[in-house]
Amino acid sequence: MVSSRLRDVRQEIFGEHGGPELARRLGLPARTWYNYETGVTVPAEVLLSFIEQTGVNPIWLLSGKGPRYRQGVEDMVLADLSPLELIRRGLQKLEDAQTNGGPTADARSGEIPPEDLVDFIPVIIVSLDNLTKTVITPSMIEGRIMAYRQWLPNPSDTFAARLVDDSMAPILPEGSIIAVDRSMTDPQTLHGRIVVALADGKTVVRRLEISGRHMLLRPNRPSAEHAIIPIPYHNVAGPERPIVGQVVWSWSRFLSS
Repeated sequence: MVSSRLRDVRQEIFGEHGGPELARRLGLPARTWYNYETGVTVPAEVLLSFIEQTGVNPIWLLSGKGPRYRQGVEDMVLADLSPLELIRRGLQKLEDAQTNGGPTADARSGEIPPEDLVDFIPVIIVSLDNLTKTVITPSMIEGRIMAYRQWLPNPSDTFAARLVDDSMAPILPEGSIIAVDRSMTDPQTLHGRIVVALADGKTVVRRLEISGRHMLLRPNRPSAEHAIIPIPYHNVAGPERPIVGQVVWSWSRFLSS
């Protein structure tokens, strides 16, 4: 059950009594989180945040198959699946367990029927630096990747990019593709979330924290190579605002155009 796997991951990362801390990071009351661990249906946005916070493998979380945590781009389980097959396997398990709806694969071919593909949309892939551009032109497009509509709160303002360093590993390994919602730029609502930001003229992917008069762009494992970047909080609005958008999903496979 998804609920038992949620509990297993929470205990492993946050400890036996770590429910309140995880709930805080997810922006939930502790009681709400414990309800999810006992089988109450989990909203999609909470599942996305849980995966983001823990680095758990979404296929394992939804089906119990494969490694518990996401590994590198060459992950043995993910590398053998096309993007649509990866989506189909995870969503079929989730929908069967929680809503009894959604795309259903043909029993013989394993493919999603064409009439169900309306639930999927292509997300344009650009470079990290081009995510900062107000207008995405055709010359910037590097490819496309398929996404389930419910994963993306604002599809029209969501673009994808490939990570070029390991600053957020193992949650987001180098080479992963991230979907970035560029409508989400308010630091107060993004505290504790992974964002794309501009810092000293460089586009980076970091976890955002609000600390006093500063925003902190924190790598998953701070080091000399990937240091914590402070930004004065007064410099968060206007045309030069540093927050490009929130990372709302990630993939380990690339689908070229």
